[in-house]
Amino acid sequence: MQTIIAAVDMSPVTAKVVGWAMAQARAFNAQLELLYVTTPEPDFIGYAPGPQHERNAVACRMQDEQRALAALKAQVAAQGLKVSEHVFPGVPEDKILQEAHRLQADLIICGRHDHDFFYRLFVGSVGEELLKRSPCPILFVPADPLSETDTAA
Repeated sequence: MQTIIAAVDMSPVTAKVVGWAMAQARAFNAQLELLYVTTPEPDFIGYAPGPQHERNAVACRMQDEQRALAALKAQVAAQGLKVSEHVFPGVPEDKILQEAHRLQADLIICGRHDHDFFYRLFVGSVGEELLKRSPCPILFVPADPLSETDTAA
């Protein structure tokens, strides 16, 4: 059975990524793996110094992200597709690639955000790293340019 990883980031492009992933999973009768990578590492929540309200806010955000991913999984499963969900803390490109190797993925589907030159220079791009190191083909789903400008404001 083929395995498709849909790497989601809960941004406006997530719905398009899941739509493409569902279409590919249906076409190839593949197992769909929804993958979300969250930051920061769990150490920050419980053990790092800092205000308690900040640790509480991070913990609540992570719970909200987990619920959102579970809702995506339920939507996919309601369409009769085989689906699993995974949430990992860490660096997105590293975790996506680790799962691609572990699952012997046949395809990775993820969103592509347009960032300016300075963002890519100083922060880098998940997509660029995936292209350099992926063990399988990658399908990039472009974000809607309007939603990109809305989230940047």
